[in-house]
Amino acid sequence: MASSTATPIASLKRKYTTETDSEDDEFAVSQAKRHKVAFDPAVEVRILEDYDEKGLELVREEVKRGIEKHVAGDSAGYDQIKQLFTTKPTASDAPSTKLLSKYVVALISNVSLLNKNCSGLVHAILDCQWLTRDVSFKTLYITLLGSLMSAHGGYTAQVLQMLVKYFIELPSPNIRHASDPAIKRLQLRQRVHQSLKHLLKLIPSASGVLSGILATAFPFSTDTSKAHIDYIQNMLDLTAYAPELKGAVLALITERLVKIDVQIQVDMEDLEEDIEEDLVQEVMAKKMGDETDDEDEADPDDSDNESVSSEDSIADDEKRIKDLKASVSKMDSILDILFEYYHQIFVKSTVVDAEETFELLLSQFANTILPTYRSRHTQFLLFHFGQTSPVLIDRFAGACAHLAFDKTRPQIMRLAAAAYLASFIARGAHVPASTVRDVFDILGRHLDHFRYTQEANCKGPDLRRYGGYYALAQALLYIFCFRWRDLIISNTDQYPDDEDILYEGGEVTWSPGIKEIMTRNIYSKFNPLKVCSPAIVTQFARIAHHLRFVYVYPLLETNKRLRLARSITSAMMYGGLQERETALSVKSNESALQLDAYFPFDPYNLPRSKRWVEGDYNEWKSIPGLDQENEEDSDSESQIDESDDEERYEEGTATEVSG
Repeated sequence: MASSTATPIASLKRKYTTETDSEDDEFAVSQAKRHKVAFDPAVEVRILEDYDEKGLELVREEVKRGIEKHVAGDSAGYDQIKQLFTTKPTASDAPSTKLLSKYVVALISNVSLLNKNCSGLVHAILDCQWLTRDVSFKTLYITLLGSLMSAHGGYTAQVLQMLVKYFIELPSPNIRHASDPAIKRLQLRQRVHQSLKHLLKLIPSASGVLSGILATAFPFSTDTSKAHIDYIQNMLDLTAYAPELKGAVLALITERLVKIDVQIQVDMEDLEEDIEEDLVQEVMAKKMGDETDDEDEADPDDSDNESVSSEDSIADDEKRIKDLKASVSKMDSILDILFEYYHQIFVKSTVVDAEETFELLLSQFANTILPTYRSRHTQFLLFHFGQTSPVLIDRFAGACAHLAFDKTRPQIMRLAAAAYLASFIARGAHVPASTVRDVFDILGRHLDHFRYTQEANCKGPDLRRYGGYYALAQALLYIFCFRWRDLIISNTDQYPDDEDILYEGGEVTWSPGIKEIMTRNIYSKFNPLKVCSPAIVTQFARIAHHLRFVYVYPLLETNKRLRLARSITSAMMYGGLQERETALSVKSNESALQLDAYFPFDPYNLPRSKRWVEGDYNEWKSIPGLDQENEEDSDSESQIDESDDEERYEEGTATEVSG
């Protein structure tokens, strides 16, 4: 054992004492001279106050004895060493960087002694202000960290935690010793990553420990935008020299971003609801005030209390709106960083790197984004980068289709996957017509196969039993509304204009089979137009009639008199939305028993990061003649709606539908 420990100590001595050999020689000569006059009674004897003159061997011995005596119960010297590391560099009694470097070298030589009995000294070492000291000290300090982790694995987590804390906040560059040169904040950040890079290379197993620390140290959703941005940017920088952590880091960022995204949607809805309720209460209070203006018994104190209460309510709303705006800005900044990070890979790296990174995005989609119903903007990372090449378009569409058809998945995830597929195909500006036709054909065949095998046992529209069927049907309706032009077969190589399609006078030639499949399913016992979102059904009916695709208005009139079976539990599970009940919703709203009109790639509204999706988004295009038809039909349709409302009202509670 003696021979095994002598080698590294000797090597370290050769490595780190080269620059101080001349200093030691001078120190020895000076010591010899001092000894010659030390006993001369004519010379005054004094204690040296310049601690920088301490030789390295003397410091080594001091550190070793201090640790050994601490273990034996005498901690005086041990505590003095601790104090050297914990003293603030700007303090008047702070040790110089030159002297502290000698103690670092001494600790490297005695690192085997720094077991759990010396945890206090280790904590002092980790808490010292090392980032702002000179380059030579930084190099020695990183070496000490590596030696500490190598000799005592139990300190690995503590060392990594110390470094990760700088991901959120760096020390001020002004907190430095007077003898050290000035340093910039960017250099501090670089030193943190230099340290991590060295330690992960020295001890590869530390990556597993670091992954858990990154998740634990991630800022809370209520923390500042700056804290999130700094932390995420540092994690992304980490992936450059620790590729083994890339998947875990990106998944962690997506997971936390989705939580912020969802919370924003919840806060928006709650805030709108509160404002609505406040307005109602204000109107009611005003009405009651008008009725009691002539009453002499009004208490002025009550009026004052109401005023104070109203001011408090306004202040609360203002604070919530302010917090909400801060959260939106935070999410916008994070997404901007992520778009920039992925852009460097998909546009400027190799095809292999792009495909591997897209697989990570697909994993995040399946495991985090897809199961989160209220995610509003995070999924646009897939929307944008999924359109950067034909290969990736097919891959994302295929992944969504696979999840939608996978019967081993929970029903709610299959519904969401169908919505993502429909929204991507409908809204993706770079999705080619061939892909639109292929996806429409695949969805149609699955829909028709289900109808063929299950219709005999069907007793009528039922979201609870046939949720997957209705999800596919709604996906087809939605795609048709946006991409009907791509479903038409042209007799010429030139793509026809809308006017050519609509005013040729003859029948439009559709892709083989789609018209027949849609007609069979629309008029089947499953009756998808009753269960799919009314907004989408209405738009489909208008466009399909205008294009001479299929005429469904008689069916819609029949469906108005068809009552869906009440099943609140199934509605919650299979995509329906439970809205706040009002007198009107109880009477006429069937949304709890119908599919939600959820299509995740609705317009992107974040101001800063919106630039990344410009040109990716297929906006709604007006159809020649359709708007005019809508205006002509609006009066008759409103009359039908009014008479239908009267009929529902007369039916009373027997036909009430929960909102």
